[in-house]
Amino acid sequence: MISVTQRKVFCLVLVCFTGVLLVGSSFYSSATAQKPLPNEGDLAKRLKRIPATPPEMSLKGFKLERDFELELVAAEPDVMDPVDACFDENGQMYVAEMRGYPYLPDQVPDYMPGPVRKNAGVIRLLKDTTGDGKMDKSFVFADTITWPTSVCCYDGGVYVIAPPYIYYFKDTDGDDKADIRETVFTGLRTNNVQGLANNLKWGLDNHIYFAGGTNGGSILKDGKEVIPAGRRDLKLNPKTRELEAVSGGSQFGHSMDDWGNRFVCSNSNHIQHVVYPSNYLKRNAYLAVPGVLRTAAKRGAAAPVFRRSPPEPYRVVRTARRAADPKFRKRLSPTELVATGFFTSATGVTIYRGGAYPAEFQGNAFIGDVGGNLIHRKTMDGKGATYVATRADEDTEFITSNDNWFRPVNFVNAPDGTLWVLDMYRETIEHPFSIPEDIKRHLDLESGHDRGRIYRLKHPEGKTFKVQKLGVLPVDQLVLQLESPNSWNRETAQRLIWERQDKAAILHLVKLFQTSKQPLGRLHALWTLDGLNALNSDILMKALQDSEAGIREHAIRLSERYAKENSELSEAVLKLTDDPEYRVQLQLAFSLGEFDRQAAIAGLTKLVDSKNYDGDMQVAVLTSSAEIAGPLAVNFLRESAGTLSGSKRPLVVELLRIAGAKKETDDALAVLDFVSGDSISLVQKQLVLGALGEGLGRRGASLATLLKDPQISTDVKQRFDKTVAEAVETAEDEDKPVAERVAAVRLLGFMDFSVAGDVLAEVLNPRSSPKIQLAAVEALSRMEHKDVGSALLTNWSGFSPAVRTDVVDALLGSSGRIDTLLAAIKKKQVKLNEISRDKKDLLMNHPNKEIRKRARKVLGSDVNSDRAKIVAAYQSALELKGDVESGKKIYLKNCAGCHKVGDQGHNVGPNLATTKNKSNGDLLIAILDPSREAQSNYNTYTIVTEQGKLFTGIIAAETATSYTIRRAEGKEDVILRNNIDTLLSNGVSLMPNGLEKEVNPQQMADLLEFIKSLEAPPQK
Repeated sequence: MISVTQRKVFCLVLVCFTGVLLVGSSFYSSATAQKPLPNEGDLAKRLKRIPATPPEMSLKGFKLERDFELELVAAEPDVMDPVDACFDENGQMYVAEMRGYPYLPDQVPDYMPGPVRKNAGVIRLLKDTTGDGKMDKSFVFADTITWPTSVCCYDGGVYVIAPPYIYYFKDTDGDDKADIRETVFTGLRTNNVQGLANNLKWGLDNHIYFAGGTNGGSILKDGKEVIPAGRRDLKLNPKTRELEAVSGGSQFGHSMDDWGNRFVCSNSNHIQHVVYPSNYLKRNAYLAVPGVLRTAAKRGAAAPVFRRSPPEPYRVVRTARRAADPKFRKRLSPTELVATGFFTSATGVTIYRGGAYPAEFQGNAFIGDVGGNLIHRKTMDGKGATYVATRADEDTEFITSNDNWFRPVNFVNAPDGTLWVLDMYRETIEHPFSIPEDIKRHLDLESGHDRGRIYRLKHPEGKTFKVQKLGVLPVDQLVLQLESPNSWNRETAQRLIWERQDKAAILHLVKLFQTSKQPLGRLHALWTLDGLNALNSDILMKALQDSEAGIREHAIRLSERYAKENSELSEAVLKLTDDPEYRVQLQLAFSLGEFDRQAAIAGLTKLVDSKNYDGDMQVAVLTSSAEIAGPLAVNFLRESAGTLSGSKRPLVVELLRIAGAKKETDDALAVLDFVSGDSISLVQKQLVLGALGEGLGRRGASLATLLKDPQISTDVKQRFDKTVAEAVETAEDEDKPVAERVAAVRLLGFMDFSVAGDVLAEVLNPRSSPKIQLAAVEALSRMEHKDVGSALLTNWSGFSPAVRTDVVDALLGSSGRIDTLLAAIKKKQVKLNEISRDKKDLLMNHPNKEIRKRARKVLGSDVNSDRAKIVAAYQSALELKGDVESGKKIYLKNCAGCHKVGDQGHNVGPNLATTKNKSNGDLLIAILDPSREAQSNYNTYTIVTEQGKLFTGIIAAETATSYTIRRAEGKEDVILRNNIDTLLSNGVSLMPNGLEKEVNPQQMADLLEFIKSLEAPPQK
């Protein structure tokens, strides 16, 4: 097991940046693929290769919306496998060529044609020497690197991501080939070609940001770890080469809009907004946030796409194997013959920021779907803290091609103001693991490694800018470029001024800020001044009063480092608590954590009372509350006479949790002092003390231990003892209302077992209301005592299914209780069929070797470990006629705990409607052998806290301060990073093996028919 304290956390999240996972599951395993298949025919004939289209002919296969046109600006042999590109200050283009895709040298199978191409990656330099907009000169700037995924200009050279390395390359002798080759960082994992770090992009704050991918890995500099393993994005100071983890953690794609908002994408989740900045989250180590990314797509992650290209032959063969029988073929829906319908391989999300297109296209998002050979477009509208991305082209895609080789993997905002499309141009884009071996032997997954195209996207009513050589401009002319309508000019000018650190720019920048009519010009002036360490209170005071809300928002952020020392500036910032714009107030809620204590309390209190206050602003308020959680909570409680209600209730609950989680006890004692008074009802005391107790539990303490604090007064202790006695009396009194008894039971759960254990065990009986029983289970599960397991199981035979589920969850929460459960099963106090399939699977595959050994001994051979054999045994289900209504009943009984359909079920695994494009055979494998090719974001992890508690499930979210573990029925546990002892990937899917024990072949046919009947998720 790997200790987090040693910073060796496993984060093996293997998802594809260009893979087509929803259609990527193989019908036959590697073992069964070697056996003769009936009516299979000659695979070599059926798997006909798709020929490439010559560059000059490729344009004929495109269909574009809104009168746009594509113009070819570069193609093989001048460029190959382009996946990212950037333009330097003179308009020269550097291209990352991922020519080694999809294999590392030690991964190439024996049957692959040709020699192994070791370190085949290239950084290409393209030049337009004639001024016609075409790249007519091509140079190999750097080569012999692994998988280059990104390139970014800096100081006459380029930073390059080529996992496991981040390099810096520079040409100093003018031969267009890098003679400086520096390895800056190492450690980026390469275990999945489609989860690599990618997309270096300059930010407004003079740092380079990039997507960390999903492979994770501890990043090293000079042999020392600088970033621990995790699922996150990063930012780099290119001068100092300091690296910092930032919010994010998605696949291939990373972009910013003009105001610095960041967007990423992943497979079907084709546009996500990074909502919560990690620098604010990290400031409050006691705050648990369920996630930092927000799906921006209006129709949700599983949006439909409309491709024109035919399905690749290898996909047709997979379906044809089932359709060889004419009668059976009639039962197949069209979607089973064409593996398409939804986003499955979203890549390169990019916000258009040039000035060449009409206004309606400014700020649009462009996203490639390489599996569908298309480009999707969305309009972007602000909504509170995030954005709504709406399909811009109804019932079609912005660009489609009939050429299966068209793979639009990324986009670049170019110096001429247009958007350039990077086409990797490959015969096949898919992870090798997702194709059956017998089929894969007839494919060449490297086909196209010597091809690639780059296109310019033009609009007839638009204009293109003359590409200026900004590198030769004096500093005063560079400052004027900050007002350009084209983002490349603005960003490049700011970069050059910052690189030069020429103080002569300061007067010009101040003048531009004071006089410019262009908001973006003023924005860049502010951040460039900040990069020159030339901001002052006069400039910031003016910026805080700017007519543009975005300028006020950024001015607040830039004021953070000065406000504590400058009372006048601090007062000006606090006045913006009355700002009518939501995002201004949101930024203020984040920034107030940098202000002095009294200013923060006053400002945050006022923001909470604002009409703009919502859940996202609550998170921002909480990030600023690490040092003032207790006083804020008491203020709000006193204001409401101790009653938690309305919009402030969730805020106060979180403040109380933070107050309890802090190692310093002053805040918790202040809450205890206030709430122990007689004027507050037991129900309200339970809410307050329950939240405080949860926080205490996060650091291994409890209300009982808090009562032993030497600082606590005798008066408070006596009042609290009275409260506990009242809670015991209420819990036991069967004549009391259920709500009051539930409140009392929950409160007792934060006490020691010696104080409340007997009472809780007593009320945990079939005579009590189900609500009281569930509350008692929850209360007992919080306690650390050897007799908790016995107390939970005493009345097992009389428990309802819902109570039994919670009891088992509670027993699985620690090693000792697991022993109690296994002993009960062995003694047949608990029957084997009373334990759900997923819980059996968890025990049989437990990461603790001793527990796993005991579980397998007790549970026996309940499930056949040869899953391929089970799949083969259920092939008859594919021939049976299914019934939708019967299938729905099977779903409700066996699948609804993790899969949602309409308003029924839980969002743990994929929405079943998004899987309907899979063939019945692929679905059969996914159901009966779920770990074979499961998306690894549905693999289970186990977290062990420093107190020895165990949490097992999928990682639903990971932030700078916490993990959110999700399990069946959508239940979630949030664990603070600073309380984790061990985190381990279990390597298996959350979906358990063994459904064949519950479902016979006919019922399986019914379940498949039900899944095929589902409609796409409704528009959101």
